[in-house]
Amino acid sequence: MNIKSLLLGSATAFAVVSGAQAADAIVAAAPEPMEYVKVCDAFGTGYFYIPGTETCLKISGQVRWQLNYSNAPLFGATQTNPGYKWSSFNSGYGKVEIDAKNSTEVGTVYSWLRIQGNNGFVSGSGVSTGNTYNGFNAAFYAGVDAGAFGFEVGSHDTYVHRNIVAGGLTDDGGNHKGMTTSYAAVYGKSGAITWAVGVDDWSNVAGKTAGLIAGVRYGDIAKDPFSGAIDVNYDIAAKAFGAKGYVQAIFNPVTLRLIGVYSAKANSQYAPAQGFSIVAGGKVQLTPQFFAAVDYSYSFTPKTWQVAGDLGWNVAKGFDLLVEGKYTSAKVSSGFLRVQRSF
Repeated sequence: MNIKSLLLGSATAFAVVSGAQAADAIVAAAPEPMEYVKVCDAFGTGYFYIPGTETCLKISGQVRWQLNYSNAPLFGATQTNPGYKWSSFNSGYGKVEIDAKNSTEVGTVYSWLRIQGNNGFVSGSGVSTGNTYNGFNAAFYAGVDAGAFGFEVGSHDTYVHRNIVAGGLTDDGGNHKGMTTSYAAVYGKSGAITWAVGVDDWSNVAGKTAGLIAGVRYGDIAKDPFSGAIDVNYDIAAKAFGAKGYVQAIFNPVTLRLIGVYSAKANSQYAPAQGFSIVAGGKVQLTPQFFAAVDYSYSFTPKTWQVAGDLGWNVAKGFDLLVEGKYTSAKVSSGFLRVQRSF
């Protein structure tokens, strides 16, 4: 075999193999068009569209560390163990909140879910609750807001107290009553007037079954120069009528708020004590980063009082420090230093 024949044979074999490989070649499929997350500005800042849907989602959360002090034992006190006056375990927690909203032909359909892991007493729930939560707990609600009226169900602080009547201006909130309940409520709006009627269920609490509540509010508590509200309530198990109301005035940088609470009996789920209780509070926005607030609470039956004061510092966007001190008529002094990251 000469060189010419060898070269021709090799070229032919190479061409055959190359043709077979070309016939069997795998061609990659064209990539699917990427659907980018779009900003949803229909419901405020922070919302985005869930890809492929018309639902807007907002995810937020908070991580908190807190150093607490009390001249009375914070927790775990017994006759042989006096408990602790200082603790960084109590009241620290982390939470994630998810808001979902979408517009429909009947109005805005919405839902809210909070998943929270915390230790010990829930700070800011008011002096009258005394509830402890260890591990994880959840709060949630869902409803339809048609503008002039709406409907909501959930497991959270009773709808009327949360959306009609507020607590004080410190983190403690003063001598008011708030407690997680299962509820259903109907509400409506007409100009600056907001009203609501609800049914609350505390069947998980010994001796408590349900309550009826209705309230009306004028103005937006978060921004209007003047706002006020009143609700009436009836604790079915306690057979106790009651009422709660507030008035607030904003004279930037000062906010003043007065709350009144009444219950015919001491064991009403809607009030901290029998008879009348009041909370008088003030807040001053000293600078865009610093504020000071104080709440004074007084209950007439029995005669008890407390004062709580806050100093807050917004160190950076989403990062805050808060110092709170409290003193009661029982000669208990307490307070905390809080480090909080919000997003």
